[in-house]
Amino acid sequence: MQPLHTASRLVISLIVAATTASLTACGGGGSAGGATSAPTIAAAPTPTTGSADNGAAGTPNTTAATPIDTGVSSAAADVSATEVIPTAQAFAGTDAPSPVLTVRARADVAGGVGAMMTLRIDGQVVGTVEVKSTTPDDYKFTTPTLKAGSKLDLVFTNDGAVDGVDRNLHIIALSDGVWTILPTISGSVVDRGPRSLAFDGVDTIPGQGDLFVDSALRLTWPGSAVDTQWGAKVDAVRFLEQASFGPTADDVNKVVKDGYSSWITAQLTLPYTRDFFDHVQAKYALGDAYRPKGANYTPFWVSQKFWERAARAPDQLRQRVAFALHQIFMVSQADLNLYAHGRAYAQYVDLLHKHAFGNYRNLLEDMALTPSMGIYLSHMRNRKEDPATGRMPDENFAREIMQLFSIGLYELNNDGSLKRDANGNPIETYTTADVMAMAKVFTGWSWAYPDAQLNESTFRYSTPSVTAANDYQIDFLPMKAYPGQHSTAEKRLFTGKSWAVTLPGGSTAQSDLKAALDALFNHPNVGPFVTRQLIQHLVTSNPSPAYINRVATVFNNNGQGVRGDLGAVVKAILLDTEARSTPTADFGKLREPVLRLAHWMRAMGAQSVSGQYLMQDTLESQGQRALFAPSVFGYVRPGYIPPNTAFSTRGATAPEFQIVNESTVAIWLNAVENLVTTGVGTNSDVSSTYANQIGMASYTNLATLPDHLNLMLLGGRMTPALRQQILDIMSQINITGTDAAKRRAQAALFLTLASPEFVFQP
Repeated sequence: MQPLHTASRLVISLIVAATTASLTACGGGGSAGGATSAPTIAAAPTPTTGSADNGAAGTPNTTAATPIDTGVSSAAADVSATEVIPTAQAFAGTDAPSPVLTVRARADVAGGVGAMMTLRIDGQVVGTVEVKSTTPDDYKFTTPTLKAGSKLDLVFTNDGAVDGVDRNLHIIALSDGVWTILPTISGSVVDRGPRSLAFDGVDTIPGQGDLFVDSALRLTWPGSAVDTQWGAKVDAVRFLEQASFGPTADDVNKVVKDGYSSWITAQLTLPYTRDFFDHVQAKYALGDAYRPKGANYTPFWVSQKFWERAARAPDQLRQRVAFALHQIFMVSQADLNLYAHGRAYAQYVDLLHKHAFGNYRNLLEDMALTPSMGIYLSHMRNRKEDPATGRMPDENFAREIMQLFSIGLYELNNDGSLKRDANGNPIETYTTADVMAMAKVFTGWSWAYPDAQLNESTFRYSTPSVTAANDYQIDFLPMKAYPGQHSTAEKRLFTGKSWAVTLPGGSTAQSDLKAALDALFNHPNVGPFVTRQLIQHLVTSNPSPAYINRVATVFNNNGQGVRGDLGAVVKAILLDTEARSTPTADFGKLREPVLRLAHWMRAMGAQSVSGQYLMQDTLESQGQRALFAPSVFGYVRPGYIPPNTAFSTRGATAPEFQIVNESTVAIWLNAVENLVTTGVGTNSDVSSTYANQIGMASYTNLATLPDHLNLMLLGGRMTPALRQQILDIMSQINITGTDAAKRRAQAALFLTLASPEFVFQP
């Protein structure tokens, strides 16, 4: 098992007890056919005959049949053309149905003797097994003649009682590796009577799994079709986990049909739209009550729009890359100084989307001049030095634009590895003198009032009006340089380096800004520093030096002599051989809460009752409230290595583990229970009807739903043990009962969303 996956499994190991309790709360069910002793919904029972710890069933006391040690899968007929339905031949990597029939069964043992079960196909005996396990176990028969339309008989032949204990056979499900069916399948009957009387058709009742007397469960095997595109669909889901906020059935089919490169090209050509500013402006247009200081104003409109776009936007690649850039160029609404600037913050988010496929140099400049960044990192109204008073310019933005937005703390090789001096020490990228010089560059900038109003008083004290009567949308404009407010001192950057630059004394604010940003943009660190983080956010937490080197090379030159082409960089990240090949042992990432929740929304078709996506404070208790990072360093630090772990031994970064602890794991489980029952957000505003999944839960083929969830939520990574657990629980819910299909779907969804496989991205 992969180290990252192992770590996520250890984290989620806390869920076992909660899983059982929560599933029981979803609603118990009677046994198929109305038996009186069916268990309530619970975690899959452990066979009493020595099961293996990998989820394999134990070995019954028989030589005629033995339990299988893997799960089985299936497909369903008559499903929507837009729904992605997998089948087990592809799941198992085979091209034809397995010549094995697996019967899941248990027995009431009497006198130390289990229930004898004989399988007949089209009147011919295939084999006999003693079912001695008192908990559900798997028994397999070699069945080369099994095909669609075959007549199956499962015969119970040794009814009896010993010391008042009755011997009975309980058949739970049957599977050929493609179909998994219940004994209650349409057309099945129980023909009661010993020996030949079990086949005479005289004393029959509707099919059920509980055989209390000598009798035969008789049924016709259904047809099935092999999904020859299963492997391609699994790969498509993995790709969409990296390139979007999660797969939809339509997107999976589109990627399978068109291929990765064509899908990316189509996404790159979708036009940028000013979604966030326009959304907030539409609220402002309702009047002063919806503007800052109004009774109905809230800056949360921006984060609500974030969730709506994550779930529904067609330009998914742009949305996902913009969220990655947000975590590099952090401006957080957690800063109360931004509370009254909802529209300005919306403009910041729009700029991330605008430049997602643009040039990094342009993004760097727009981020430097957006008012939200100016407020957040305090270089708006930044005053020049005053030798008379000893006042010095604010250094906050000057430091962060180097440390976080462009070159980092230490000089890097193109593969992201550290450059070292003669003593083996890392070489710092900038000094205190560089910070002081850069701080002077960012003096004299403030709100973009008309030129006639650019005076010291406006610079220091004025904030644009956003009332309906006096709104000139100044908060939407990039900051302007104010005459007389910029430091005209000479500014020396990176003295002693080959990329050193001197900004002459007397230069304008605009020329100093351009020269400083050009120096940063052309620094050799930018390629590996930025692309490493983009790889981390999109693909894998600990990218290899070779991966970084290949992508940084594209950043340095897109093949047409252009540096900083983010569209080319994103394409290189997603099409890289490491991203598209079978993952190695240390590849992948723990998916942070935002990505998990967005994946659920897209894959399960979640909708907002209000249309507003009232999820503004969702995930706060899990450490990743969208657009509300705790500091400029983001939700997690890209260089974080979990201490005292295998990661620290290898020096491997795993940033997402910075917000994982026992509390957040338990909170995620509570959230999952809400996702599958009520929904998420204020008054459970966002929820899924699960119409497709509930429909699948009532199919003849019991495995249709877990196989669907395996694909759309887990990307084909469902373990045999988890799959069997889901099948066991579903089989225990009487499909004829009230809301039975819904409860089956909820149980399957809970176990899938609560699994380690869901929180891990390979």
